[in-house]
Amino acid sequence: MSLKKSAIASLTLREANLEEFQMPINAFITNSAQEQREQFILVNSTKPLPKGLIYELLPYTETKLSKTLQKRRFPAGLLDKLNYTENSSLEGMIKTATNPDGFIKDNSILKFLENSLAEGALYRFRDPDTGLGDEEKMLELINNFWKAVSVVFKPAWGINPKNSRLMHGAGITAMGHLMDAISDRYHSENQTEITTYEQFKGDLEQLVPFCKWTNGYWDFGSDHKIKWNELQNISKDIQLLTNYLLRKYRFEVWN
Repeated sequence: MSLKKSAIASLTLREANLEEFQMPINAFITNSAQEQREQFILVNSTKPLPKGLIYELLPYTETKLSKTLQKRRFPAGLLDKLNYTENSSLEGMIKTATNPDGFIKDNSILKFLENSLAEGALYRFRDPDTGLGDEEKMLELINNFWKAVSVVFKPAWGINPKNSRLMHGAGITAMGHLMDAISDRYHSENQTEITTYEQFKGDLEQLVPFCKWTNGYWDFGSDHKIKWNELQNISKDIQLLTNYLLRKYRFEVWN
């Protein structure tokens, strides 16, 4: 029960004018902050508690959780470091329960991370047995990419998603797939080199004419044009934008 609900319940009982009333409660006592977080997650994960708050706590727990939460613990840890590490390319930009002023929704970043960990650039640094991986190399690659994005698409960066589809869920997810494609281009088999900022920047610059993040129309071909702000964070539009960016990259840059 939240503090607000507890206060309301206490006030109601006090004003009920009853000599006695049985009210069951659950409580635990511990001096461990980690155990407090773990119990908080276990108790509230089945109730309508903001998922973002649970995801923020995940990196600081070690207890066995549900399969879904267990799977999200590692990417949630990457998100936490991206958002709160000084000089990170996404420092303070991810909107979470404790950082409501961020521009990019935490779920969009988690989706981007999970996609790349499953079959993209981050997979190379992942341990398939544990689901963990080389966090340092992953963060370096991610920071190189988003730093390049922030420079190449500067007018569309760091502003409200309503004014930029680059900061929007559709843009973040599609650009995540583009990160994987660029990294794949520079990746040599049996090597674990990290795609550099310069490599990302050089390739992204060639895509500028085709990206309509803040104005104009996306030209998806065959008389299929969509106004820049009509792209929505839904599967159909995300796939449309992803395919478009990957197609342009392969034909305009890679070849």
